[in-house]
Amino acid sequence: MKKISKLLVGILFSALVIAPSYAGEMSVTGGATATYSIGGDSAGSGKTLGISNELDFTASGELDNGYTWKYQVQLDGASTANDDTRLEIGTDMGAIGLYISEGGMSKELHGVGAMGPGFDYHSPASGTAGAFQTGYDVDGYANIQYHSPAGALPFGAQIKLGYVPDMNDTAMTSAKDANSNPASHATGRNLTQVNVTASPIDGLSLQADAAQTSNETGVAISTEEGVSANVGAKYTMGPVTIGYVEGGYQPAVASSEITYYENTFMGIQFDVNDAVSVSYNVDESNKNARATVATGATAGTKTEVEMEQKTIQLAYTTGGATIGLAQAEVSNSDYVEGHEENQTIVSLAIAF
Repeated sequence: MKKISKLLVGILFSALVIAPSYAGEMSVTGGATATYSIGGDSAGSGKTLGISNELDFTASGELDNGYTWKYQVQLDGASTANDDTRLEIGTDMGAIGLYISEGGMSKELHGVGAMGPGFDYHSPASGTAGAFQTGYDVDGYANIQYHSPAGALPFGAQIKLGYVPDMNDTAMTSAKDANSNPASHATGRNLTQVNVTASPIDGLSLQADAAQTSNETGVAISTEEGVSANVGAKYTMGPVTIGYVEGGYQPAVASSEITYYENTFMGIQFDVNDAVSVSYNVDESNKNARATVATGATAGTKTEVEMEQKTIQLAYTTGGATIGLAQAEVSNSDYVEGHEENQTIVSLAIAF
């Protein structure tokens, strides 16, 4: 892990030790989505009206040796002054990026959905423990990445390496700030992730990622490192697109027995014409939990619960506006046997 971090820092340093850059350009893009949601669990349902927004302020330019740079800050939180920040340096040897809550490398999403991939667009499953558990991703932390040059590998392949030096840090800090959260790391101090994509033939894209925690510290050190991996593909032929992903996730634990998840995500989309699209997704996540062996017992116990969400989406796009209708049904929601939830969303999205 130390060699990876030293390599990334070394490449970044060599890219930055150069003359001043030319004047850059700045742009503002974003969108707003109004939604009317109806749904809930079997114990009750409700109706909600809301508007979400996202603004991207992007500055970019070129250094006098041909290297490029890009800075972006995103405003998308109701209580944050700034959020989701990135600084990227492009070189002949590839790109180096520094990210705060950005730079996602997990490939659990196949990208198929009229409004968005199944559970990622919306899901009645609620809460941190109840949401689909898909694995680790460096974009949940402050991270540094290296991206191989585009076109350098056969079949349109590209490799990305990501490294999180401290899994307790998720907020923006400066050189004058102290460690924002100097706590113990019972379930991992560092996170390393690799991402591979390829397009061997027209219409087909392949993707995979793998992540692992390391260097646990503190009183209760985990006996199992956290790991996750996903592999999938998306294929488009004419108006039809299909996507499929399989993944696994075992969170690091500070004590007791492990829990792991086995996931399968599928989707199909049909573009009726340039304006109308319809899609259907089936997302499944099987939670396997082992209990500690009780005193006097010869074996522990294991429970399995499979949460499944089926999603139908319809989208109509005209100009910069998209009108959407999405309906989702979840069985064993929140990984609770017999818990059923459903949700219907009508939306109007404006991009600018």
